[in-house]
Amino acid sequence: MKCKGCGVEIQTSNEEAPGYIPLDVLEARLAEGKEVYCKRCFSLKHYGKLSNHFELEHSLDLLEKYLTLASNVLYIIDIFDFEGTFRREIQELVADKNVYYLINKVDLIPKEITPSEIKTWVRNRLKVQSTRIRLLSAKNERGVSGLLRFLKGKKEKRFITIGVTNVGKSSVLNALAGTNTLTISRYPGTTLKAVEFHSKVHGLSFIDTPGIITRDRVTDLMDSSCQSKMLPEKKLKIHTFKPKKKTRTIFIGGLVRVDAEPGTPPGPIFHVISSEKVTVHETKPETATDKWESWLGTFLFPPCSRQKLHDYEWESVKLRLFTGQEVAIKGLGWINVARGPLEITITHPVNTKPVVRNGLVGPLKFKK
Repeated sequence: MKCKGCGVEIQTSNEEAPGYIPLDVLEARLAEGKEVYCKRCFSLKHYGKLSNHFELEHSLDLLEKYLTLASNVLYIIDIFDFEGTFRREIQELVADKNVYYLINKVDLIPKEITPSEIKTWVRNRLKVQSTRIRLLSAKNERGVSGLLRFLKGKKEKRFITIGVTNVGKSSVLNALAGTNTLTISRYPGTTLKAVEFHSKVHGLSFIDTPGIITRDRVTDLMDSSCQSKMLPEKKLKIHTFKPKKKTRTIFIGGLVRVDAEPGTPPGPIFHVISSEKVTVHETKPETATDKWESWLGTFLFPPCSRQKLHDYEWESVKLRLFTGQEVAIKGLGWINVARGPLEITITHPVNTKPVVRNGLVGPLKFKK
Protein backbone atom coordinates (compact mmCIF):
# COMPACT_ATOMS: atom_id res chain seq x y z
CA MET A 1 0.00 0.00 0.00
CA LYS A 2 1.29 3.44 -0.95
CA CYS A 3 0.66 6.86 0.53
CA LYS A 4 -1.86 8.75 -1.63
CA GLY A 5 0.04 11.98 -1.13
CA CYS A 6 3.72 11.26 -1.81
CA GLY A 7 3.72 7.75 -3.30
CA VAL A 8 5.99 6.10 -0.73
CA GLU A 9 5.22 2.64 0.69
CA ILE A 10 3.16 2.79 3.90
CA GLN A 11 4.81 1.31 7.01
CA THR A 12 3.99 1.31 10.74
CA SER A 13 7.29 0.33 12.36
CA ASN A 14 9.76 3.22 12.02
CA GLU A 15 8.54 6.76 12.74
CA GLU A 16 11.79 8.25 11.41
CA ALA A 17 11.53 6.57 8.00
CA PRO A 18 9.39 7.53 4.97
CA GLY A 19 5.81 6.25 4.84
CA TYR A 20 5.20 5.98 8.58
CA ILE A 21 1.67 5.96 10.01
CA PRO A 22 0.67 4.73 13.49
CA LEU A 23 -0.89 1.26 13.27
CA ASP A 24 -4.11 2.29 15.05
CA VAL A 25 -4.55 5.23 12.66
CA LEU A 26 -3.97 3.00 9.64
CA GLU A 27 -6.50 0.45 10.86
CA ALA A 28 -9.07 3.18 11.54
CA ARG A 29 -8.59 4.75 8.08
CA LEU A 30 -8.98 1.37 6.38
CA ALA A 31 -12.06 0.48 8.43
CA GLU A 32 -13.68 3.80 7.49
CA GLY A 33 -12.77 3.39 3.83
CA LYS A 34 -10.74 6.61 3.81
CA GLU A 35 -7.61 7.39 1.82
CA VAL A 36 -4.37 6.60 3.60
CA TYR A 37 -1.69 9.28 4.02
CA CYS A 38 1.60 8.90 5.83
CA LYS A 39 2.19 11.02 8.92
CA ARG A 40 4.44 13.41 6.98
CA CYS A 41 1.83 14.07 4.27
CA PHE A 42 -0.97 14.42 6.83
CA SER A 43 1.05 17.08 8.66
CA LEU A 44 1.78 18.94 5.41
CA LYS A 45 -1.79 18.80 4.11
CA HIS A 46 -3.55 19.80 7.31
CA TYR A 47 -1.03 21.92 9.19
CA GLY A 48 1.48 23.04 6.55
CA LYS A 49 4.29 21.63 8.69
CA LEU A 50 7.14 19.38 7.62
CA SER A 51 7.42 16.77 10.36
CA ASN A 52 10.26 14.88 8.67
CA HIS A 53 12.59 15.75 5.81
CA PHE A 54 14.04 12.78 3.98
CA GLU A 55 17.11 13.30 1.82
CA LEU A 56 16.10 10.89 -0.93
CA GLU A 57 18.06 11.05 -4.17
CA HIS A 58 15.68 12.27 -6.84
CA SER A 59 18.17 11.51 -9.59
CA LEU A 60 18.18 11.56 -13.36
CA ASP A 61 18.68 7.78 -13.34
CA LEU A 62 15.49 7.40 -11.35
CA LEU A 63 13.66 9.78 -13.69
CA GLU A 64 14.81 7.74 -16.68
CA LYS A 65 13.15 4.66 -15.15
CA TYR A 66 9.92 6.56 -14.50
CA LEU A 67 9.84 7.76 -18.10
CA THR A 68 9.20 4.17 -19.23
CA LEU A 69 5.74 4.37 -17.61
CA ALA A 70 4.19 6.61 -20.29
CA SER A 71 5.01 8.06 -23.71
CA ASN A 72 3.31 11.43 -23.09
CA VAL A 73 5.36 13.77 -20.91
CA LEU A 74 4.22 16.94 -19.16
CA TYR A 75 7.42 18.86 -18.43
CA ILE A 76 6.60 21.54 -15.85
CA ILE A 77 8.80 24.65 -15.83
CA ASP A 78 8.65 27.62 -13.44
CA ILE A 79 8.53 30.85 -15.48
CA PHE A 80 9.91 32.79 -12.50
CA ASP A 81 13.00 30.55 -12.38
CA PHE A 82 13.16 29.44 -16.01
CA GLU A 83 16.96 29.05 -16.07
CA GLY A 84 16.94 26.95 -12.91
CA THR A 85 14.03 24.70 -13.90
CA PHE A 86 14.50 24.12 -17.63
CA ARG A 87 17.34 21.63 -17.63
CA ARG A 88 19.25 20.46 -20.67
CA GLU A 89 19.98 17.13 -19.00
CA ILE A 90 16.24 16.49 -18.60
CA GLN A 91 15.58 17.64 -22.16
CA GLU A 92 18.03 15.02 -23.41
CA LEU A 93 16.20 12.27 -21.50
CA VAL A 94 12.86 13.10 -23.13
CA ALA A 95 14.21 13.56 -26.66
CA ASP A 96 12.26 10.54 -27.98
CA LYS A 97 9.10 11.30 -26.00
CA ASN A 98 5.93 13.22 -26.82
CA VAL A 99 6.60 16.27 -24.63
CA TYR A 100 4.28 19.12 -23.66
CA TYR A 101 5.76 22.04 -21.76
CA LEU A 102 3.60 23.42 -18.95
CA ILE A 103 4.89 26.86 -17.99
CA ASN A 104 3.64 27.31 -14.43
CA LYS A 105 3.31 30.34 -12.12
CA VAL A 106 2.52 32.84 -14.89
CA ASP A 107 0.35 34.68 -12.35
CA LEU A 108 3.61 35.99 -10.84
CA ILE A 109 4.66 37.80 -14.00
CA PRO A 110 3.86 41.55 -13.98
CA LYS A 111 0.70 42.36 -15.93
CA GLU A 112 2.64 44.58 -18.33
CA ILE A 113 4.04 41.41 -19.92
CA THR A 114 1.27 39.80 -21.99
CA PRO A 115 0.64 36.04 -22.29
CA SER A 116 1.48 36.16 -25.99
CA GLU A 117 4.84 37.78 -25.17
CA ILE A 118 5.56 35.10 -22.58
CA LYS A 119 4.66 32.31 -24.99
CA THR A 120 6.77 33.76 -27.82
CA TRP A 121 9.75 34.12 -25.48
CA VAL A 122 9.36 30.54 -24.20
CA ARG A 123 8.98 29.17 -27.75
CA ASN A 124 12.20 30.89 -28.79
CA ARG A 125 14.00 29.46 -25.76
CA LEU A 126 12.69 25.90 -26.14
CA LYS A 127 12.80 25.80 -29.96
CA VAL A 128 9.51 23.88 -30.13
CA GLN A 129 6.11 24.45 -31.70
CA SER A 130 3.73 26.80 -29.90
CA THR A 131 1.15 23.98 -29.67
CA ARG A 132 3.47 22.17 -27.26
CA ILE A 133 3.57 25.10 -24.83
CA ARG A 134 0.81 25.80 -22.32
CA LEU A 135 0.82 28.71 -19.87
CA LEU A 136 -0.57 27.89 -16.44
CA SER A 137 -1.14 29.04 -12.92
CA ALA A 138 -1.97 26.05 -10.75
CA LYS A 139 -2.54 28.45 -7.86
CA ASN A 140 -5.55 30.17 -9.43
CA GLU A 141 -6.29 27.48 -12.07
CA ARG A 142 -5.51 29.82 -14.95
CA GLY A 143 -5.21 27.83 -18.18
CA VAL A 144 -6.32 24.57 -16.55
CA SER A 145 -9.64 24.10 -18.40
CA GLY A 146 -8.00 24.78 -21.75
CA LEU A 147 -5.22 22.32 -20.97
CA LEU A 148 -7.74 19.64 -20.02
CA ARG A 149 -9.54 20.04 -23.35
CA PHE A 150 -6.18 19.81 -25.10
CA LEU A 151 -5.13 16.63 -23.27
CA LYS A 152 -8.51 14.93 -23.73
CA GLY A 153 -8.07 15.40 -27.47
CA LYS A 154 -4.97 13.20 -27.46
CA LYS A 155 -5.16 9.55 -28.49
CA GLU A 156 -3.04 8.38 -25.57
CA LYS A 157 -4.73 9.35 -22.27
CA ARG A 158 -1.85 8.62 -19.89
CA PHE A 159 0.61 11.36 -18.94
CA ILE A 160 3.71 11.50 -16.75
CA THR A 161 4.76 14.80 -15.17
CA ILE A 162 8.39 15.70 -14.61
CA GLY A 163 10.42 18.66 -13.41
CA VAL A 164 12.79 19.87 -10.73
CA THR A 165 11.78 20.59 -7.15
CA ASN A 166 9.35 23.41 -6.33
CA VAL A 167 7.94 23.96 -9.85
CA GLY A 168 4.45 22.97 -8.67
CA LYS A 169 4.00 19.54 -10.30
CA SER A 170 1.61 18.19 -7.68
CA SER A 171 -0.34 21.47 -7.64
CA VAL A 172 -0.78 21.28 -11.42
CA LEU A 173 -2.02 17.69 -11.24
CA ASN A 174 -4.43 18.41 -8.41
CA ALA A 175 -5.83 21.28 -10.49
CA LEU A 176 -6.16 19.07 -13.58
CA ALA A 177 -7.90 16.31 -11.64
CA GLY A 178 -10.04 18.66 -9.58
CA THR A 179 -8.91 16.92 -6.39
CA ASN A 180 -6.67 17.54 -3.41
CA THR A 181 -5.21 14.05 -3.44
CA LEU A 182 -1.52 14.77 -3.97
CA THR A 183 0.38 16.42 -1.15
CA ILE A 184 1.50 19.93 -2.04
CA SER A 185 3.66 22.22 0.04
CA ARG A 186 6.21 25.01 -0.20
CA TYR A 187 8.94 22.56 0.80
CA PRO A 188 11.15 20.97 -1.89
CA GLY A 189 11.03 17.20 -2.35
CA THR A 190 7.46 16.68 -1.11
CA THR A 191 6.74 13.84 -3.56
CA LEU A 192 8.95 10.87 -2.67
CA LYS A 193 7.92 8.22 -5.21
CA ALA A 194 5.88 8.08 -8.42
CA VAL A 195 2.15 8.42 -7.73
CA GLU A 196 -0.45 7.51 -10.35
CA PHE A 197 -4.12 8.36 -10.27
CA HIS A 198 -7.01 8.32 -12.72
CA SER A 199 -9.47 11.13 -13.28
CA LYS A 200 -12.78 9.44 -14.10
CA VAL A 201 -14.42 12.75 -14.92
CA HIS A 202 -11.92 13.53 -17.67
CA GLY A 203 -10.86 10.02 -18.62
CA LEU A 204 -7.18 10.83 -18.07
CA SER A 205 -4.44 9.14 -16.05
CA PHE A 206 -1.58 11.08 -14.51
CA ILE A 207 1.70 9.99 -12.95
CA ASP A 208 3.39 12.42 -10.57
CA THR A 209 7.13 11.97 -10.07
CA PRO A 210 9.58 13.28 -7.48
CA GLY A 211 11.19 16.60 -8.34
CA ILE A 212 14.77 16.40 -9.56
CA ILE A 213 17.10 17.99 -7.01
CA THR A 214 19.41 20.64 -8.46
CA ARG A 215 22.70 21.96 -7.07
CA ASP A 216 23.21 25.21 -8.95
CA ARG A 217 20.39 27.51 -7.84
CA VAL A 218 20.94 30.03 -5.06
CA THR A 219 17.93 28.48 -3.35
CA ASP A 220 19.73 25.12 -3.29
CA LEU A 221 22.13 26.58 -0.71
CA MET A 222 19.27 26.97 1.77
CA ASP A 223 17.57 24.31 3.89
CA SER A 224 14.02 23.29 3.00
CA SER A 225 12.43 25.59 5.59
CA CYS A 226 14.31 28.62 4.30
CA GLN A 227 13.51 27.74 0.68
CA SER A 228 9.81 27.70 1.51
CA LYS A 229 10.06 31.25 2.89
CA MET A 230 11.72 32.54 -0.28
CA LEU A 231 9.07 31.45 -2.79
CA PRO A 232 7.09 34.36 -4.29
CA GLU A 233 3.36 34.56 -3.57
CA LYS A 234 2.48 37.85 -5.25
CA LYS A 235 3.40 39.54 -8.50
CA LEU A 236 7.16 39.76 -8.81
CA LYS A 237 8.60 42.96 -7.44
CA ILE A 238 10.38 45.38 -9.81
CA HIS A 239 13.25 47.50 -8.47
CA THR A 240 14.61 50.16 -10.84
CA PHE A 241 18.16 51.51 -10.68
CA LYS A 242 19.96 54.35 -12.52
CA PRO A 243 23.64 54.59 -11.56
CA LYS A 244 24.66 58.06 -12.84
CA LYS A 245 27.96 59.35 -11.47
CA LYS A 246 29.41 56.64 -9.27
CA THR A 247 29.45 52.88 -9.00
CA ARG A 248 26.54 51.54 -6.97
CA THR A 249 26.18 48.19 -5.22
CA ILE A 250 22.89 46.30 -5.21
CA PHE A 251 22.42 43.26 -3.00
CA ILE A 252 19.89 40.65 -4.15
CA GLY A 253 19.45 38.88 -0.87
CA GLY A 254 22.69 38.34 1.02
CA LEU A 255 24.29 35.98 -1.45
CA VAL A 256 24.38 38.03 -4.64
CA ARG A 257 26.24 41.33 -4.87
CA VAL A 258 25.96 43.44 -8.02
CA ASP A 259 28.36 46.34 -8.61
CA ALA A 260 26.99 48.55 -11.41
CA GLU A 261 29.11 51.10 -13.27
CA PRO A 262 27.59 54.51 -14.16
CA GLY A 263 28.77 54.42 -17.77
CA THR A 264 28.60 57.46 -20.06
CA PRO A 265 25.66 59.89 -19.90
CA PRO A 266 22.73 59.46 -19.90
CA GLY A 267 23.76 56.25 -18.12
CA PRO A 268 22.18 52.80 -17.86
CA ILE A 269 18.77 51.90 -16.47
CA PHE A 270 18.11 48.40 -15.21
CA HIS A 271 15.55 46.50 -13.17
CA VAL A 272 15.97 43.77 -10.58
CA ILE A 273 12.90 41.51 -10.74
CA SER A 274 12.51 39.16 -7.80
CA SER A 275 10.25 37.62 -5.18
CA GLU A 276 8.69 40.07 -2.76
CA LYS A 277 10.35 38.05 0.01
CA VAL A 278 13.92 38.72 -1.15
CA THR A 279 15.74 41.81 0.12
CA VAL A 280 16.96 44.10 -2.68
CA HIS A 281 19.14 46.89 -1.29
CA GLU A 282 21.23 49.63 -2.94
CA THR A 283 24.26 51.21 -1.26
CA LYS A 284 27.79 52.51 -1.79
CA PRO A 285 30.46 49.90 -2.64
CA GLU A 286 32.46 50.91 0.45
CA THR A 287 29.44 50.45 2.71
CA ALA A 288 28.65 47.13 1.02
CA THR A 289 32.13 45.80 1.71
CA ASP A 290 32.09 47.04 5.30
CA LYS A 291 28.59 45.82 6.19
CA TRP A 292 28.10 42.70 4.07
CA GLU A 293 29.02 40.15 6.72
CA SER A 294 26.99 41.81 9.50
CA TRP A 295 24.00 42.09 7.13
CA LEU A 296 24.23 38.48 5.88
CA GLY A 297 21.15 36.63 7.11
CA THR A 298 19.95 39.58 9.23
CA PHE A 299 19.12 42.68 7.19
CA LEU A 300 19.73 40.82 3.92
CA PHE A 301 17.36 37.86 3.30
CA PRO A 302 18.09 35.12 2.28
CA PRO A 303 19.82 33.39 4.03
CA CYS A 304 17.37 32.89 6.87
CA SER A 305 19.87 33.12 9.71
CA ARG A 306 23.04 35.02 10.44
CA GLN A 307 26.04 33.59 8.62
CA LYS A 308 29.65 34.36 7.78
CA LEU A 309 31.03 35.17 4.36
CA HIS A 310 33.59 32.38 4.70
CA ASP A 311 30.70 29.90 5.01
CA TYR A 312 30.57 30.14 1.22
CA GLU A 313 33.08 29.99 -1.60
CA TRP A 314 32.71 33.03 -3.87
CA GLU A 315 33.43 33.97 -7.44
CA SER A 316 32.83 37.11 -9.52
CA VAL A 317 31.90 37.63 -13.15
CA LYS A 318 32.07 40.90 -15.06
CA LEU A 319 29.40 41.42 -17.73
CA ARG A 320 28.62 44.01 -20.37
CA LEU A 321 24.91 43.90 -21.18
CA PHE A 322 22.92 45.75 -23.81
CA THR A 323 19.38 47.10 -24.01
CA GLY A 324 16.88 44.25 -23.89
CA GLN A 325 19.25 41.70 -22.39
CA GLU A 326 18.84 40.05 -19.01
CA VAL A 327 20.98 38.08 -16.61
CA ALA A 328 19.15 35.45 -14.56
CA ILE A 329 20.16 34.53 -11.00
CA LYS A 330 18.85 30.99 -10.61
CA GLY A 331 16.28 30.77 -7.83
CA LEU A 332 16.26 34.51 -7.03
CA GLY A 333 15.08 36.41 -10.11
CA TRP A 334 16.78 38.39 -12.86
CA ILE A 335 18.30 41.70 -13.92
CA ASN A 336 16.75 43.37 -16.97
CA VAL A 337 18.52 46.11 -18.95
CA ALA A 338 16.10 48.87 -19.97
CA ARG A 339 18.86 51.12 -21.28
CA GLY A 340 22.34 49.95 -21.99
CA PRO A 341 25.13 49.36 -22.16
CA LEU A 342 25.34 48.20 -18.55
CA GLU A 343 28.61 47.04 -17.02
CA ILE A 344 28.19 45.04 -13.85
CA THR A 345 30.24 42.71 -11.69
CA ILE A 346 28.22 39.96 -10.01
CA THR A 347 29.70 38.26 -6.95
CA HIS A 348 27.93 35.00 -6.10
CA PRO A 349 28.54 31.57 -4.53
CA VAL A 350 30.40 29.16 -6.81
CA ASN A 351 28.22 26.80 -8.88
CA THR A 352 25.41 29.39 -9.06
CA LYS A 353 26.56 30.89 -12.33
CA PRO A 354 24.37 33.76 -13.67
CA VAL A 355 22.88 33.20 -17.14
CA VAL A 356 22.76 35.94 -19.80
CA ARG A 357 19.70 35.74 -22.06
CA ASN A 358 17.42 37.74 -24.34
CA GLY A 359 14.92 39.63 -22.27
CA LEU A 360 11.54 38.28 -21.23
CA VAL A 361 10.84 41.90 -20.35
CA GLY A 362 10.87 44.34 -23.27
CA PRO A 363 13.22 47.33 -22.79
CA LEU A 364 10.36 49.86 -22.67
CA LYS A 365 8.07 47.99 -20.26
CA PHE A 366 9.19 49.56 -16.99
CA LYS A 367 11.60 52.24 -18.20
CA LYS A 368 11.40 55.38 -16.05
